Amino acid sequence: MSGRTLMLPDSCPPGSTLRSVRIALAGVGRMGSAIAGRLRAAGHRLTLYDPALTPGGEVAPSLAAAASRSIITFLCLPDAAAVEASLPDLREAAPPTVIDLTSSLPTTTRRMAAALAPLGVDYLDCPLSGGVAGARAGTLTAMAGGDKELVERVAPVLTAFASYIRWAGPLGSGHAIKALNNALSAVSLTGTAEMLVTAVAYGAEEAAAIEAFNRGPARSQNSEVKYPRDVLPRTYAAGFTAGLMEKDVGNAARIAVDRSIPIPLLAGMLAAWREATTIMGADSDFTRVHEVIAARAGPRPDSAEGFSLDVLERALAGLNLLAASEVMRVSSAEGLDRDRVLAILNTSTGRSEATRTRLAGDVDSGALRVARDLADRAGIWAPLTTVAAGLTGTTSRR
Repeated sequence: MSGRTLMLPDSCPPGSTLRSVRIALAGVGRMGSAIAGRLRAAGHRLTLYDPALTPGGEVAPSLAAAASRSIITFLCLPDAAAVEASLPDLREAAPPTVIDLTSSLPTTTRRMAAALAPLGVDYLDCPLSGGVAGARAGTLTAMAGGDKELVERVAPVLTAFASYIRWAGPLGSGHAIKALNNALSAVSLTGTAEMLVTAVAYGAEEAAAIEAFNRGPARSQNSEVKYPRDVLPRTYAAGFTAGLMEKDVGNAARIAVDRSIPIPLLAGMLAAWREATTIMGADSDFTRVHEVIAARAGPRPDSAEGFSLDVLERALAGLNLLAASEVMRVSSAEGLDRDRVLAILNTSTGRSEATRTRLAGDVDSGALRVARDLADRAGIWAPLTTVAAGLTGTTSRR
């Protein structure tokens, strides 16, 4: 934390929390708009900046103009490149505190903080999990990296849109955990789609298959929440785009490469997600990955020999455990605290039975191979199952 104190408004008596402050928000897309609405409702005074908006009223002509009037400046931008592009304006304005809500990269976070620190600017990375729906409801999980005392200081402002505020560790930790969380979410969402489409090809009912997955070690946030809500009724309206998920999985892969950690399953996930995004479109809701897989299924097999929901459940549990094992190896290499990472994952969209049980148990390789063969017989595109079935041995739980 810099030598400057995060000042409260003059109207707040000593000992008050940050209940009504001047806030700048850069990036007013779907997520930014929802966050802005929550901040207004909480009584904060906003200045917005987005190149797509016409200046006037709340909208400033530049980020520098918005940030120069703020106590806290939030960045809610498309990616790490956009965050770095904001640096000249932030240097010009030198606001007391910058909080980056973007799904960015730890290396970008550290460069930004180092560049702004000589100007007395405090910097936090604080990406969010829960999507646009969570932002509108104020139920997001905030994963904050940086000075712990500063996180506690700004928490009253973050509670306008986040129900869970978790200190992730030093600068960059929030962005690392967010990328890894979303990689896990992509695996469980896609893996559940592969197993569900396979089950239907052999005559199972969708609702019964999801119920079976949720009774045991195959369950995840996606199978428990998004499949009943967004997939089974074919609304596909979770509020997060395929393009953003592709970016976040790419961020996780980038962190792993930077730390020289092999991630065969997550690498396969990234390749599959890029292919699926090309098919459905980057602006499509990411739950439509199920629609992509279902549309590529072949005719129903003549025989259901070897099929059971139990074997698909065990295969899906194995997928989630393999992914969680890779993620925890990356987080360890990144220097993150294991217990803290698991606690954050378990309040976020990347949670699964694997994270809930702290990676207990072993991968059922036999079930994965059977699931792969069942998908092949039905002509189903099942890239994750195929990659996982090729991996041998049990899961490391380091």
